[in-house]
Amino acid sequence: MPVRTGLDSEIESRDPQMRKDSRMLFSTGTGYALRALAALPEDGTFYLAKDLASKLELPGPYLAKILQGLVQADILESVRGPKGGFRLKRPSDRITVGEVVTAMEGPDSMEGCIMGFPSCGEDHPCPLHDAWGAVKAQVTTSMTEATIRDLQRMDLQHQKKAEKRRSNQD
Repeated sequence: MPVRTGLDSEIESRDPQMRKDSRMLFSTGTGYALRALAALPEDGTFYLAKDLASKLELPGPYLAKILQGLVQADILESVRGPKGGFRLKRPSDRITVGEVVTAMEGPDSMEGCIMGFPSCGEDHPCPLHDAWGAVKAQVTTSMTEATIRDLQRMDLQHQKKAEKRRSNQD
């Protein structure tokens, strides 16, 4: 069951990182879920939702709801109490982006007409039907192959580049 909070449009309107020019194919919640998973270490450390939200500069209550949904999807595990929090349920190279997208968006997130026509299909294709089918197949394959570890590596590369830019400015 996808994690839907009804807050996506509100978050997008308040979050400067989610301006119209940076829209994603999927919801803000899915983007936050992927960012949170990439920020969790593999050493078994539990992180509180509020600490993770602070680190990533994300809305705490919204992220907490997302993390609970990822627990229900068997991607994270959680423990209550002073030493509790959230952690990856398995190694990051065994959690695919596609699995997270399915948990957040639902199994049919890539189905349907790209233009929103309810009657679009093989018998009555819209003008973009065939093109969308090819794109959808490629995106689905890419999401099945990409893992949270790939996102962690990408994030690490961005951090190193940012540090290098800062040191060059000094």
